[in-house]
Amino acid sequence: MAVLGYNRYTGGTIFHIWGTKLGDFMVKDILKKIEHHSPISIGMRILKTWLAATVTAFVGLTFIISNPFYALMGAVFGMQNTVSNSFLMGIGRIVGTAIGAFIGFIFASFYLDSPIAIGIAIAIVIIICILLNIKHSILITVTLCLLIMFNPTREGGLLNYTFRRTLDTTLGVVIAFFINRFIAPPNHLKSLVEQLEVLLEVSRLVAFDMNEINNVRDETQKLMAIYNNYQADEKYDKHHIKNVSLRETVEASSALYFHFSTCLIADEAVLGFHEKKICEAQSMLSKTIIQLKGVL
Repeated sequence: MAVLGYNRYTGGTIFHIWGTKLGDFMVKDILKKIEHHSPISIGMRILKTWLAATVTAFVGLTFIISNPFYALMGAVFGMQNTVSNSFLMGIGRIVGTAIGAFIGFIFASFYLDSPIAIGIAIAIVIIICILLNIKHSILITVTLCLLIMFNPTREGGLLNYTFRRTLDTTLGVVIAFFINRFIAPPNHLKSLVEQLEVLLEVSRLVAFDMNEINNVRDETQKLMAIYNNYQADEKYDKHHIKNVSLRETVEASSALYFHFSTCLIADEAVLGFHEKKICEAQSMLSKTIIQLKGVL
């Protein structure tokens, strides 16, 4: 049965924007109740992608957007796991769209549509995207270039058609960015604290069950992913803090799996060293969690 589950790392609702936790409590409670019946976990990124697509579709009913398809693709692509990625990916998508539109416009203007010309156009688009470090936009850039080259209608003329395709995509990207930025923005610090607690708990279980070592590795990988997101959104996240101990704790935690694994095969000469490092990391985890909870 396909139902929704709650993702504790990306939880929260748009109701926070109005300064109340009522909506947050209700949504979390409902999703938690059906969590165990779900093969997937639905977080705020999916909900906000839905919102961005819905808003874009409504805007598509006006004269502002000439073709909702391109705007919707821009909105979906622009909704990333961090606000920073939304901005960077969005800019890449807009620049890529402009490049594809320009190259397509040039080739279409001179009726260059032979097989050799098509190959050259695609190669030029790819090379420019690589040079501008927007490889993630190569597919859409090439697609738009070909659409402009081969669209037989080109309503309003070739130049107008090229401009409208670029504008439609840009509007979708902008809508996604502002929704991700101002409606329930990712609270990476909260997710970070929760993951630090999970890692501390799992690391303590290793003393009773060495099979938990693999869980230490898995939870450490999750911690690093969340920490990277936390750093990426530094200038957007109101919860971001300058905490040296947090960085040191994450660095020490990243080595936990290595120290635990080494303890399984180490001789007495080095066993004490790795056990000491494990204890130090656990102590840092505990202290950092207390400090960060005081900030939240």
